[in-house]
Amino acid sequence: MKYRALLSATALISTSLMTNPALAVATGTPVAAGPNSTTSADMQTQCDALAAAHDLQNGDIWTGVVVPGAATLVAGPTETGNRVIDQNSITPTGTYVPSVKEIRGNPVRTGGSVNMFGEQWSTAGYYPDSTYNYTADFASTFSYAFTCNINDAVYHPAYDDPAVPVQGYYTVDPAAPGNSEANRANCDAFSALGTEDPRPDWWGTNHAWCNFVKTADAIPAVHHNAYNSPPAFIDNEPGTAITQDQSDSLSGFEPHGGIVQVTGEHDDGQVVICISPGSKGGSWKAQNGYGGGSFVGPAAGCNTPYFKIAPITSGSTTSQGTFTSVPHYSY
Repeated sequence: MKYRALLSATALISTSLMTNPALAVATGTPVAAGPNSTTSADMQTQCDALAAAHDLQNGDIWTGVVVPGAATLVAGPTETGNRVIDQNSITPTGTYVPSVKEIRGNPVRTGGSVNMFGEQWSTAGYYPDSTYNYTADFASTFSYAFTCNINDAVYHPAYDDPAVPVQGYYTVDPAAPGNSEANRANCDAFSALGTEDPRPDWWGTNHAWCNFVKTADAIPAVHHNAYNSPPAFIDNEPGTAITQDQSDSLSGFEPHGGIVQVTGEHDDGQVVICISPGSKGGSWKAQNGYGGGSFVGPAAGCNTPYFKIAPITSGSTTSQGTFTSVPHYSY
């Protein structure tokens, strides 16, 4: 069908459209927003619990680190907000229903039919339904998978490094009196005390005509505090996926948008406007709002003289039915 009033029709569409979330569908696809702070905290809580299960209370520090996995849409998208309709996308559906009708032009014939037809127009009417595109808020639920890397920081207890005394040996003082061999034996005995624990108080100093030769400085005692090694990866363990809701502005499609009112000229197509009385006699009858012609002719209208000269729009003009069914056709 032709309809010249589409623009004027869409101007009135918004007053007639309906919203039906039960039938509408989202044409846009929600994209997972990623774990929010609450979801991330819940994941970490699970990883902490998995790490704590390894703790033997021996000073080791066990930790769990969240390793994000895939996000899966498990519910939605479900429409929740007001629609913003794309007015340019509104498409009327169903059979046009004219409300103010008129016949334009003279009757015409369609080959062998005994009736005559005319072009019906309307200046107002409606379509019983429509479709349109829109945007609205949609609610969706995603499931976030994750695993936990379990790490262990091994505990090392405190310990002390003992002091190390000065290192060296004794030699005979050149000025030492007496027997040199006895003096050398005496100094060698002093040197041998370097392995004793404890050493004599005078160790490391010149003593009894023996001079001390230092080979290494003394090292004081050192205390080492307890510590933990850097965390080392032990295992990767699965967590229980966590669901998270989100809202997105998405495109949608409404398949049953409601009545579309039409204003302006609309070509409704060809309809019967003159009914032949047939071979049993009687008179021609007008219908479908036609009132523009004579019933006695030969002026254009519902009558046999005009029928003989009416324009042919389709079909054959030699149908025997025409000759036998139209009254006075052969006169």
